[in-house]
Amino acid sequence: MTVPPTAEVRIPQDKPPVWANSWMKWALTTPGIQNMVGKGVALLTFKGRKTAKRYTIPVSYHRQDDLVTIITKRQRKWWHNFEFPIEVELRLAGRIHTGKAEIESDAAETLEFMTEYLKTRPIDAKAYGLAKDEITQDKIARIIPHIVMIRIAIEGNEASRE
Repeated sequence: MTVPPTAEVRIPQDKPPVWANSWMKWALTTPGIQNMVGKGVALLTFKGRKTAKRYTIPVSYHRQDDLVTIITKRQRKWWHNFEFPIEVELRLAGRIHTGKAEIESDAAETLEFMTEYLKTRPIDAKAYGLAKDEITQDKIARIIPHIVMIRIAIEGNEASRE
């Protein structure tokens, strides 16, 4: 789906403060507290494709069976590590899972997912520059070029590390 060049898109350029990711990592690994903040937020661990450094970042996610979907803004840089499928760890609800992650390149698939996702979680629309009453396929189509969808196929068994 192409977006008319006149369509105005204003994706908020917000970036969490440096301390926020550290706090979320702590909260998501602390029993009791993780239950309060962990619904819809996971820790994603992956190896940098150029640096081979191990990164762990908090991400919002949607899970359906063994498929986890993460959306991020294209302006962020970390998603480039997923341009080719890579092995990752996900800490979901206190349990560590392994899986293979890759970018979903089909714009129609991304549009379909985002439309359903924002209808079920309208509070998230603000992060993409949409008001709750703007959750329509036409409005969402305008943000598709500005976001990246990453799909993670979770493998059968949980990782043994906690």
